[in-house]
Amino acid sequence: MSISKSVSIKNIEKVFEGTGGKPVRAVDNVSIDIQPGEFMTLLGPSGCGKTTILRMIAGFETPTKGDIFIGEDRVNSLTPDKRDTAMVFQSYALFPHLNVFENIAYGLKIKKLSTQEIKSKVCGILEIVGLTGYENRAPNQLSGGQQQRIALARSLVMEPAVLLFDEPLSNLDAKLRVHMRAEIRNIQRRFGITSIYVTHDQAEAMSMSDRIIIMNHGLVEQVGTPHEIYKKPASRFVADFIGLANILDGEVMAVSGSHATVKCLDTLFSLPTDLTLEARQKVHLVARPEALSIADSGQIPAKVESSVFMGAYQDYKIRVQDKSLLVVDSNPALGSVYPVGADVYLRLDERSLHIVQR
Repeated sequence: MSISKSVSIKNIEKVFEGTGGKPVRAVDNVSIDIQPGEFMTLLGPSGCGKTTILRMIAGFETPTKGDIFIGEDRVNSLTPDKRDTAMVFQSYALFPHLNVFENIAYGLKIKKLSTQEIKSKVCGILEIVGLTGYENRAPNQLSGGQQQRIALARSLVMEPAVLLFDEPLSNLDAKLRVHMRAEIRNIQRRFGITSIYVTHDQAEAMSMSDRIIIMNHGLVEQVGTPHEIYKKPASRFVADFIGLANILDGEVMAVSGSHATVKCLDTLFSLPTDLTLEARQKVHLVARPEALSIADSGQIPAKVESSVFMGAYQDYKIRVQDKSLLVVDSNPALGSVYPVGADVYLRLDERSLHIVQR
């Protein structure tokens, strides 16, 4: 297997010609450093620039400005076949007229490896992806999950330094997607290969990634581990895009060292923060639904607007002053479920609140 390499993107921009010749900036001055063996996911809504970045790394698009390095090598001018990368596509891109063995062996034949070496590598990779015995099947005789494994095997057998994934699971049903994302992650860990994964599915990103890059309108909103992205979002956009979030208006009343006193819902909260804040400044507090609770007594009066039993948890929507908030009770005990219209009190744990400025 090739030695995994780092990927560095330095001040990359990509401008396309839009309707009427008006330029469209798809990627705007983005810099990213990906470590050897890391699984990095580019996550964001459609049109945010994530696929454009992946295609520039692969060599299918040329940057308008900036540099791309794979290891120590600047690859801006290299064609895709010279970049030591391999791409796993959304559409699988299997050759319909070739069987499984021939599909996987195709790139090895281009490299002019011996027949015996090709057979050894293909059989080895088929065992890894769990499809030994499928060598003579045509792609149309395989399920969607099997086709995706063949596409992955075809990329891995080339022993690239960097593996690129372009929304590879979007054509699969929900249950198979969950299974395949675990399979891909396990194989990636086994090979220790640097991987860059593009998706708009937050569950994929959270479950598979070492780190996540959140993108919005061609810009990087935040880079961090799944835990950092979820617990400490850098902006309202990140908080809203990852999971469910209640975003509350607040005002800074005082700042002391690494803590700020924030007034929210007519209540004072002392919260840790690494932001530079000033008294009287308007901010937002991010409160995840599972971090809130409701009870028969407390500080903040509320009324239940909806109450939905989901088996393992109870979903509530409650009215607090002029706001509707989401609350998740992860262990609804028999008899403790509040009905619609019930008068309750909202409880917020200061440890679960997070301040954002934008």
